[in-house]
Amino acid sequence: MAVAGCLSLWGLSQVFLSAQTQAPKIIDNPERPKFSADNAPQLVFNQEISIPLAGRRYCFDVDDEGNIFLLESMKCRITVFDKDGRVLRQFGRQGQGPGELQNSVYLAVAKDKRVHVADRSGKALQIFDRDGKWLERRPLSSLGMVNSLQFDSAGGVYIQDMRNLFALNDEARIKRGVAGLSRLSKFNRDFEKIADVEIWDNRFLRKAGDEGYNFLLYHDIFYYQVDSGDDLYYGDSSRYEIRQLASDGRLKRIIRRSGSRIPTTEQDLANMIREFPERKDQEQEISKSKPFFVDFHVLDKIGLLVGTYDSEWNDKGLMTCDLFDLDGVYIAKVTVPRYYYLRDQDSVSEQRNRLFKNGLCYSIIYNDKDDTLELVRHRVELKWPRETR
Repeated sequence: MAVAGCLSLWGLSQVFLSAQTQAPKIIDNPERPKFSADNAPQLVFNQEISIPLAGRRYCFDVDDEGNIFLLESMKCRITVFDKDGRVLRQFGRQGQGPGELQNSVYLAVAKDKRVHVADRSGKALQIFDRDGKWLERRPLSSLGMVNSLQFDSAGGVYIQDMRNLFALNDEARIKRGVAGLSRLSKFNRDFEKIADVEIWDNRFLRKAGDEGYNFLLYHDIFYYQVDSGDDLYYGDSSRYEIRQLASDGRLKRIIRRSGSRIPTTEQDLANMIREFPERKDQEQEISKSKPFFVDFHVLDKIGLLVGTYDSEWNDKGLMTCDLFDLDGVYIAKVTVPRYYYLRDQDSVSEQRNRLFKNGLCYSIIYNDKDDTLELVRHRVELKWPRETR
């Protein structure tokens, strides 16, 4: 691939980190996995800890020592748990003073152990040390509404934001009923922009005449994750394609899987309202088909786990996923514990409440028996049938 083509990947004509001298490796997978039935591997989840939660809207991150940093967005409060689930400390409060938060939506811990909280109202990051001491407020005036951020080991940071189309004077998108223009950008450790990775239309809302927007059920999402080797995985659920980008900007691999989107039905809408009754009185539309994936996660020493809408409605608390090995080969369909994805969430930012790290899975789950949340940790193991290996 020529350098010019490489620049177009990022969406801006900026100086690239390294020249792309060869085309990325493309792995085209069939619709059916390599192994099935008795020959297929299984992901085994063994629960180790469970932490009851009293609130509704959370975001969390885990440092290299296994400490859990949990942001309760509605209270602008961060609670730190040790690897055994014991509370170590709490910090953060609502307000407009130094170190105070107004509309906290996302938390990320950098490798230097600094805690970064995205505050939408202040259009800035509030930065604390691991003990909760406030260090600085970092304005992000060049960005729109910040939704998420993730760090690599060198201190580089990927930030996803959404910009207002009226402020951008983007009449073409406004006429098409687009809700906002989103982008994923990479910054250095001083929060100076390096390049834009991807720019896309935000589709969680659909224009409803001249009176506003309706929430769109089964809208496509953009998803990304930085793995332990500092590679970025990113993809748009409108197609089954996930890209792997090296930290120097080189596109290494494209993983694809054949297949068709699952059509939605009236029963899907009925199931959605039954499970999320708070949506009953909302103005909403339902897409004609479901996205190719819900999300995806990189599992160290295992591969890529892609959440799907197969067997979406079940009473077993499970979700079906496609499992790819380290080479990007689609090897099996597996089931994993379902996690808290929609209920009472901020539909604008696609908040993530699942994290895989060092062979462990951290999830916020919904307990429908008493209408509460829990933060749970499982140890994850890939088990193969003996005859398959």
